[in-house]
Amino acid sequence: MQSLSGLVIVVLCGVTTAGALDTCHRITHYGYPCERHNLTTKDGYVLAIFRIPYSQHGDSYDNATSKPPVLLMHCLECSSDIWIISGPENGLPFILADAGYDVWLGNARGNVYSQKHIKLQRSSTEFWEFSLDEIGIIDVPAKIDYVLAITNSQSLHYVGYSQGSTTLMMALASKPEYNEKLRSTHLLAPVVFLCYVGGPVAILGSPIVGSINPLTQLLGTVPLHELEALSRSVAPGLCQRAEFAELCLAFLNIVCGWGSPHLNRTLIPELLSTAPAGGSFRQVIHYAQMVMSCKFRPYDFGLPGNMQKYGKPQPPSYNLANVHPKTPIEMYFGENDYFVPLRDAYRLSKILGNRASWNHVKFPKYNHFDYTLASNVRWCINDCVVDRMQKYEGRSFHGDLCKCFKNKPF
Repeated sequence: MQSLSGLVIVVLCGVTTAGALDTCHRITHYGYPCERHNLTTKDGYVLAIFRIPYSQHGDSYDNATSKPPVLLMHCLECSSDIWIISGPENGLPFILADAGYDVWLGNARGNVYSQKHIKLQRSSTEFWEFSLDEIGIIDVPAKIDYVLAITNSQSLHYVGYSQGSTTLMMALASKPEYNEKLRSTHLLAPVVFLCYVGGPVAILGSPIVGSINPLTQLLGTVPLHELEALSRSVAPGLCQRAEFAELCLAFLNIVCGWGSPHLNRTLIPELLSTAPAGGSFRQVIHYAQMVMSCKFRPYDFGLPGNMQKYGKPQPPSYNLANVHPKTPIEMYFGENDYFVPLRDAYRLSKILGNRASWNHVKFPKYNHFDYTLASNVRWCINDCVVDRMQKYEGRSFHGDLCKCFKNKPF
């Protein structure tokens, strides 16, 4: 009975802590300034973007009148918090701000910071009638345009993590004019083709979730935000307890890549207080459909829906020939990432050719979460990303900070 009481106390503490913080609270906690901006998409969704306009801890570029803008987009069921929880020593937004960049942290429709609409209520199924397509074709371009307008810039640097890479590729394939709006592009764990996806969750779940059936049609637009909020409240308290810590770690391993020694375990409670951050279940279905089809294409509504939406029995594949930014896309990937299989990465490399540069992490156990939450994420990933931006901007750069990668990517 005493143990149960202790468990309840821990869980309640988790509820209080998780509910009290948003991205700006987390940023200002570390002494950095933060702004919250809201933009409304053409279909009525109100999306939050958090901004770190400058740093008090950086180099001489902090006093520059014009700082290069950088837009960061998060992973599936994540939010802008995923970039912040590793703190100012390791978190990419803080490192960028210290280096003199104007940092913008986007949030996709449906996550905890973007659950408003000018007409629809989030309790309605209509609110959740979107997949990855709407995030890529509507949200990402809207955010790019918003940042460029506010900063009076012609182009920006883009960093996409997981879903943030998927949706950028959709944006560029559908609206090739946005290639000119990217100074440099960095895709961490780039999820595009999923033919050889790994891990029991994706392998066992995709045939069920990725097929057209009454269950997926029902679940696709079911509001899950209250259930996800409950998870964010309860899970951190549980995972701080010794008897549950290994179980929580095992869950992350099963989903994203088994046995990474690089994941900073101290961040797991904080991660689980911010994720699942919300979204439409259609996003999950969409990824599962990509697993089953082995194609990078829009959402499959079934024959009647496809004929109405696309005028064809099957969704047409995204035209990757339209993806051609001004500088080659920097792709960061590894061997233990269930969602970026090596064979699928190689397939994409052959399609993109010299439009992309591939950075294969040399550590064989680097998994999907390590690109933001590894103990070595600063020197392995983030310092390299920032140094490459510095080179593009014509600033002083090191040129030897990208040491975490194999000499030959494939």
